[in-house]
Amino acid sequence: MAFKSWLNKLVDPHSYSIPVVIAVLVHGLVIVLLAIEWPTEKRQVAEPKPRNIQAKVIQTENKQVLKRQQEAKKRAEQRRKDAWRKKQLAQKKAAEKKAAAKKAAQNAAAKKKAQQELLAKQKQQEQKRLAQEKTKKALAEKQAQEKLAQEKLAQQKRAEEKRAQELKEQQAFEQAQQAALLESLAQEEQQRSMEKTLAEEQQVQKNAVITDNIIGQIQEKIYQTWRYPPSARPNMTVMVSIQLVPTGEVINVSITKGSGIEAIDRSVLAAVKRASPLPVPNDNRLFEQKFRNFSMEFSPKDAVW
Repeated sequence: MAFKSWLNKLVDPHSYSIPVVIAVLVHGLVIVLLAIEWPTEKRQVAEPKPRNIQAKVIQTENKQVLKRQQEAKKRAEQRRKDAWRKKQLAQKKAAEKKAAAKKAAQNAAAKKKAQQELLAKQKQQEQKRLAQEKTKKALAEKQAQEKLAQEKLAQQKRAEEKRAQELKEQQAFEQAQQAALLESLAQEEQQRSMEKTLAEEQQVQKNAVITDNIIGQIQEKIYQTWRYPPSARPNMTVMVSIQLVPTGEVINVSITKGSGIEAIDRSVLAAVKRASPLPVPNDNRLFEQKFRNFSMEFSPKDAVW
């Protein structure tokens, strides 16, 4: 570093370092030349020269030395100028190099900045593209979800409609079955009712026959025991109310409509009591309906004498 600083001072055109160095070198060169030529002159055996010749030689030698010094000085000056120009050129080159480096650095910085801006712009565009793709993807997913939800809702609706239709058909089928069952039951009920009515009519007819038969038997038995007085007339009638128990025993008998002759009325009452127990049906229902309490009319014209 110190050598470089000394070298810079040495080549400085405004410094006296170069002339001093050149002068020192010239003097040193002269001394060397003299030292080299001196022994030669001693070895030569010179003839005595005239005094004027010696002065001329010395003068010539001094001129040559001066000339050499001037030439050395010129060369030193030229070298100084060359060094100065070289320094100026080096400085110019350094400045140009520095300017070029600065410009290159600026260009590099500008290029780097442009690249960074381009990268930032590309990154921004990429982010924008990704955001758009994300938004588009989200929208597509949302639309797909909505479509799926709509399809699911439509499927549920169709399933509900199908279930409702099946339920409606089932209800219609059940109603039809119920209607058919009701109709069948109605028919059966009607049939049973008809059968019951027929059976009841048959039973009524049978009971009527049984009743008429039992009443005929009761009348016959009572008539067999009736002894009415001679004052009785064929057109006289006596209506009595008879109360029986299931065994046919007469527990009560009373006149509901008399003949107008007390003796005839009493004879009817006595005949009923004597005829006890009276014939009764084996059917308890028929007994309760017809023979628990019943009325019977008697007339002397039917009496047995």
